[in-house]
Amino acid sequence: MRTKILGAAVALVAFFFGSVYSATEKVLIDFTEFEKNMTQVLDKDKQVHKEEIAKHPELDFAQYGYPTVEFTIDDWKLEMWKIKLNSSANTVKNNLDSYCQKVESKRFGTVMGVRVHFPEWKFLSWALVSPPYEFFAYYDNGSYVNQLTADGENEMPMGVLVNVGQIKYIQAWVYGLNYTHQIALRLKDRDGNIQEYFLGHTQFDGWRQLTWVNPVYADDIRDRILQRIPLYPLSYPYVKFDSYVVYKPETDAGGDFIIYFKDVKLAFDRAIVRESLDIEDEKWWGILAQKTLDQKLYELKTIGEQLHLMKQEQMRMSNETVPGGGAN
Repeated sequence: MRTKILGAAVALVAFFFGSVYSATEKVLIDFTEFEKNMTQVLDKDKQVHKEEIAKHPELDFAQYGYPTVEFTIDDWKLEMWKIKLNSSANTVKNNLDSYCQKVESKRFGTVMGVRVHFPEWKFLSWALVSPPYEFFAYYDNGSYVNQLTADGENEMPMGVLVNVGQIKYIQAWVYGLNYTHQIALRLKDRDGNIQEYFLGHTQFDGWRQLTWVNPVYADDIRDRILQRIPLYPLSYPYVKFDSYVVYKPETDAGGDFIIYFKDVKLAFDRAIVRESLDIEDEKWWGILAQKTLDQKLYELKTIGEQLHLMKQEQMRMSNETVPGGGAN
């Protein structure tokens, strides 16, 4: 009888640790619903910003002469995503012929199509495919942008995943056209550090799920290095989508390269088991909300200047064209 009880206890402990430390699988970004989700985020961001300005008028940068940041979905649509070539490939022609656009797939629906024009001669080149602006992780009140409910976590794919500990694997649906070019993914953490993960080559035709697997990830808790992670008032560790990287091998000729992306998915250990915490620290202290607000406002100053310059350039270009189609 004692043996049976001991066996049951061991099984219960094993189940407990397995459930706590098993990897969670979440979608980081999905281009089939990106613009819909971004519209929802932008609408809520405006609402939260107005509420915070009403409570703290000194946070209204317009009164100090800074440009006002008012994003619309047109600022974030797939056609606005950027291609940045490495310095030796960064010419006017290559930049003009490198861009992103919304494409319809029979299998998935809306995906992101990318055209990169590499230099014609043979040498190693690369290009970054990145969003028009850096994804922001928080609203002005400190809540996460992918959080739909008060106790929710990573409920909406929005380029950000919170409470991310060790990553087990990364998967991305990619449409190849039989080129030997290689694909990587870059993620940025809460401290601003960027890590690159190699996904694989594109020497295949059609859709394929490319995968990076963490070679040092241990499924068995007995093989792990256990450590305590400082909690509040540090924010939950998070990662943000930074960019795709397209590498052209030096053995291949350049020219146009076409590729399509559908999504990115991560499997990871949760850094903090929130359900086991007895006190909601942030509710009582509000330190994270203030920290995130300060960071958000700093970012908005930079983004505001960028948006202001872009809108000025758009106005300048539209004024250079007369109604008859000629130029002034």
